[in-house]
Amino acid sequence: MHGMFRVTLLVVVLAAASSAVRSGNQPNIVFIMTDDQDTLLGGKTPMNKSLPVLAKRGATLTNWVVHTPVCCPSRSEVLTGRYFHNLARTPVGRWDVKEPSGMAYQCMHINETRLSPGPTFAKHLGAAGYAVGFFGKYLNISPRQAPTGAHTYFVNPGPQSKSALDPSGEYYPSFWYLVNETYNGTWNNTDMTYETTLIAESSTRWIRKVLDENASRPFFAFIAPHAPHGMAIPAPKYAQDFPSAAAPRTPSWNYSASDHHWLVRQQPPTRQQEVERSDLHYRKRWCCLRSVDDFVMEMHDTLGDLGVLSNTYIFYTSDHGFHFHELRLGMGKWNVYDTDVRVPAFVSGPGIEGSSHPTFIGSHVDLAPTWLGLAGLDTPEDMDGRSLVAELIPNRDSAELPPSVREHLSSPSVVWNGVHRPKAAAYIEYHGLGPVGAPARLLDSANNTYRALRFLGDNTGFGNLLYAEFGGDFNFDTLVFREAYNLDTDPWQMKNIIHALPQDTRQTLANLTKNLYACSGSTCR
Repeated sequence: MHGMFRVTLLVVVLAAASSAVRSGNQPNIVFIMTDDQDTLLGGKTPMNKSLPVLAKRGATLTNWVVHTPVCCPSRSEVLTGRYFHNLARTPVGRWDVKEPSGMAYQCMHINETRLSPGPTFAKHLGAAGYAVGFFGKYLNISPRQAPTGAHTYFVNPGPQSKSALDPSGEYYPSFWYLVNETYNGTWNNTDMTYETTLIAESSTRWIRKVLDENASRPFFAFIAPHAPHGMAIPAPKYAQDFPSAAAPRTPSWNYSASDHHWLVRQQPPTRQQEVERSDLHYRKRWCCLRSVDDFVMEMHDTLGDLGVLSNTYIFYTSDHGFHFHELRLGMGKWNVYDTDVRVPAFVSGPGIEGSSHPTFIGSHVDLAPTWLGLAGLDTPEDMDGRSLVAELIPNRDSAELPPSVREHLSSPSVVWNGVHRPKAAAYIEYHGLGPVGAPARLLDSANNTYRALRFLGDNTGFGNLLYAEFGGDFNFDTLVFREAYNLDTDPWQMKNIIHALPQDTRQTLANLTKNLYACSGSTCR
């Protein structure tokens, strides 16, 4: 990269870090979220440097489930701590009522005004003294305006930043949005620097600048590379890696599931041309993740060099999973099955046991309340998720805990009547995007609209169970289909057992699902 570019980036992107605030006893937080990275089909394999380090230093969260398996809603839920139904594009509570003229942009049914400049987690952390920086992908089409509380907002605008090297604008964007305390505009990527590389350089330099200006100021870095999403364009140095890699032929690969809902059971057999395209895409995704592996390792080492690693929580996950012709569904996400809703999840930091594999259930809507909890803040009333600090840090007497964490662990938002109650299930929602298709294959449709419960573990009362309801629309006035799977005996969700469940069990599950669909704020917890 050219020297002039480096100087310009340092001066312009990081100028916002100079504002001094009160010193505190809060930890730093680094959140890294990839795009479309699966956990069940080998998605972690190419990251063989950084992820083992995170796992050894902290916890591998084995029962982590996304709330909505598609980009914009899932990211919105991370940013706000709210369920999909509370981020609706319509303000009147029904999905068949049109928005008023001039209403906000929508992104996959999400009302973007509730994200920028709306009350994301950044508003609360910023008010508590944190320097909050956003780097990479914010939404599919990122707003120009930074969220309230952000001190630096250096994000890829989306498809409008396409370039000659990349028609998607994801891996070689032509320009970026840049907002901080001294600048509000665009930054041109004249050197055509690879996105993951640019995110790595800008985020680590921003952290250095924050600490140079005020070493006692806590920071939060939200870092989101596009990899391995979409076209999956790898950096040149990794483009030829994994020449023999291929998508796994799982038990449900190319399986005709006649007892599933309509979108699944009408799928034709997978064609050889699709198989070849799928295996090529699988290899390219792995090559893209090589650069992410470099970046995560660089971030970890930078925090160590700066002397702040021992006071920093590092979270790593993906916005959702991905499938490769499981149940003949082609390549993609959008579905209720584990390939799409289960994701890699790691967290390390003070008080988190190294090499641990906690089995508590967590979801992306729980991230924002958890981050606020680490900062010593209670969960706001408008957040649907809950703090998982108590699950992450079972030893409240650990001497390495930051004071804010210790304080939060004894707050009423974590403990009720002296007892902490873990989540019983992960709640999942999805509103079909319409006819998303590939050659000879429909991958999504409006009636691929569902709400579901994913139970994991014997302490839930339902074992290892997926229960899903499909509606004609997102009002769920009429349920058109139901599915249930015992994942102890059927881990690839190939046999629908809904009619084998006792009637009282089906009714209990239906009531739980309906109640969560109507919840808001504390009633969701």
